[in-house]
Amino acid sequence: MHTAADGLVDWSAFCFTPEYRLALAACVLEADQAERRVLRTATTGPMLLFVNGEVVDESDTVTYMEPAEREVRIWLPSGTTTVVVASWQVAFREVRQVVRLRVGGLPVRVVVPAEGACEYTSAVAERLLDAVGTTRWGSTDGTVPLTGPAGAALRVEWPGHTSRIRLDGGRATLRLDGAGPQTGEGAAGAAPEPPAGETVLRIFADDPRAPVFREFPVAVLPRDHRDSPTGDPAEWRAGFLRHAARADGVGGELVRALTDPGHTVREPALARALWMIGNRADCADFEAVGLYHLWRRAPAERWEPGLRERVKAALLGFKYWIDQPGLDAMCYFTENHQLVWHTAELLWGTELAGETFGNTGWTGAEHAAHARGMALSWMRRKLAQGFSEFDSNAYLAIDLLALVSLVEFSESFEDGEGEVVRLAAGVADRVLFSLAANSWRGIHGCAHGRSYVSALRSSRFEETAPIMRVCFGTGALNDAVLPAAVVATAGRYRMPDVIRQAAHDLPERWWGRQSYRGEYRYAHDLLSRPYGSDLTVYKTPDAMLSCAGDYRPGLPGLQEHVWGATVGPQAQVFVTHAPNASVSPSARPGAWAGNRILPRARQHEDTVLALYRIPDDDVMGYTHAWFPLGEFDEWVRHGVWTAARKGNGYVALATEGGARPGAAGPDAWQELRPVGPGTAWVCTVGRRAVHGEFGDFVRALAEPDFGPGRVALRTRAGTELSLDWSGPFTVDGRPADLAADGTIATPPQLDNPYAHLAAGASVLRIGPHEIDLTRGRDV
Repeated sequence: MHTAADGLVDWSAFCFTPEYRLALAACVLEADQAERRVLRTATTGPMLLFVNGEVVDESDTVTYMEPAEREVRIWLPSGTTTVVVASWQVAFREVRQVVRLRVGGLPVRVVVPAEGACEYTSAVAERLLDAVGTTRWGSTDGTVPLTGPAGAALRVEWPGHTSRIRLDGGRATLRLDGAGPQTGEGAAGAAPEPPAGETVLRIFADDPRAPVFREFPVAVLPRDHRDSPTGDPAEWRAGFLRHAARADGVGGELVRALTDPGHTVREPALARALWMIGNRADCADFEAVGLYHLWRRAPAERWEPGLRERVKAALLGFKYWIDQPGLDAMCYFTENHQLVWHTAELLWGTELAGETFGNTGWTGAEHAAHARGMALSWMRRKLAQGFSEFDSNAYLAIDLLALVSLVEFSESFEDGEGEVVRLAAGVADRVLFSLAANSWRGIHGCAHGRSYVSALRSSRFEETAPIMRVCFGTGALNDAVLPAAVVATAGRYRMPDVIRQAAHDLPERWWGRQSYRGEYRYAHDLLSRPYGSDLTVYKTPDAMLSCAGDYRPGLPGLQEHVWGATVGPQAQVFVTHAPNASVSPSARPGAWAGNRILPRARQHEDTVLALYRIPDDDVMGYTHAWFPLGEFDEWVRHGVWTAARKGNGYVALATEGGARPGAAGPDAWQELRPVGPGTAWVCTVGRRAVHGEFGDFVRALAEPDFGPGRVALRTRAGTELSLDWSGPFTVDGRPADLAADGTIATPPQLDNPYAHLAAGASVLRIGPHEIDLTRGRDV
């Protein structure tokens, strides 16, 4: 096992059900001179440290994401010493299970304890593998470009496949369909294209005497993406339904049942959902809502015999909220899960009103009453206050799953006043308008309250992408089928046409602001404090730039994507302060999603200034930029700037001393590392129609003024911008947060070409469409 820059052996995983996880990491150290040494361990769970079979240290400390560190002084004898670290956890949901071991003092040799291993051959292999890289994380054709020492023979393993390749001229192309290396036209067979998704390559020197390897995460990207709409909404919907009908799971089965009158609902398509509900696995609430759609919309005579009874029994025995009996790993504390739980309980409680639910002993009617009040409270708060998981490219889709479901089936539980349906329709409109206003060419490219690595590297993996495809005719078709299927097949909910117009509108300059202000509730959120975000969005026909201004700067981060530039589905540029080297979705934050310490970032028009704090004891000790150079048509380094072009759109990024791309590893020519301290960055976007040819754009870039805890820039338009940690963000010397009379301005709730909503206003007008922020809107 070769550890990355964080030195961690990483078993992190997402545990859908509670698990007991025991992990062992072992190594053999060799020292010529016997002496006392200090062993430093770091783990996220309880641990035992063994040296030559004897316990020398133990801990019962449990941490969430960052490992707890310990040290112990030991006697290291001459010769070899076996060291074993055992660590264990009772695991729920995102599990950060890691171990690090460091030896204080002079270096010691690590022996490779593998049968048949040769230390000299393995040493050569280590150096070869350190020079191997992949220049593109994802591709739509299932190929992976590899670079490294010319002539090196490599063995590459990934699930179900092994391939041997040779780096002729220092390059080769691996095919994930298993057809072998692609070295020229017609060189590989006509194997089927691999399905979209992520996998991990293990790369070895092709020599049995060298068991050492490197791991490279790579992806096959969903192929079907549109950056502009063609056809009409009926065609977009039909195209999505054809795609979804090929999908596994409840979402695919729902589409098949609704589009094929002869289709029979069968157990294999529901097996995963029934397992999740029966085992109370995390995200089972999503499946419960999906099964309700099938239950209501697929006639009983078109179900496999006995299957409806199994579904009914599973839902009667289910747990619908945290205070109901039973131990589980299901999440109730995030914004999206809360509404889905209330929706599932309200729908199934109403449907089975006279039945007894075995887990609680309540009737269905009692469950429905319990859920209705909580659903109403959630929707009132979000309609008026906005979202804590602001503009999440994962969880807005889940919010819509619940909201549209409430609209569709409201006749079952409404009391004549229509309160639930009005609120649900109003919040759904706000979600879709946010998606329209804060996306660009089918890419949900704005700042996000929560996001994941894969969706930040390629918008083709965004869970909001299929919804945009259905509603706007842009975006990608991927595996996030269920929410989009509910939206696409809705009978009562209809998105206002003006929202579609906003999504399609790409004026010469779009400037948008969105301000959310709300309060967490401890019993629901495990937090008791205000939340807020101030989102800015700049768009042109050729580029997008977005920032969550002054979002909790200097405080610990989680999954927030604070700012980024977008000029294509994979041509996205952003900077993070990484706490580790992990790309696992269970590392929150990780190498590329979130920040260990949130930056101070502000945007003015087409430019973002961002400041970062790196503590003296920071494990990684740097910030870094995701700038996948292979996704651009051309790029250049110009002084402290790295600039690139995609089509007619330009993006440029600067930091003190400039930044250099790495030439090896899984992020080769995709990651930029700062030459200087990396505590201040500037990003700007442009376009050919305004800024001339790419060379003209680059030559017009002024060098920022970097200093300790500050940065200033004179933009191409001549505007003077300045940002530091302790003072105001200024534009031409004036604090940007002041009103015309010099008082502190209150930001509008919304302000863009289609809507202006002042702070405290109670009616949102999107063109001709109105939403009452206390009542919602009629359906």
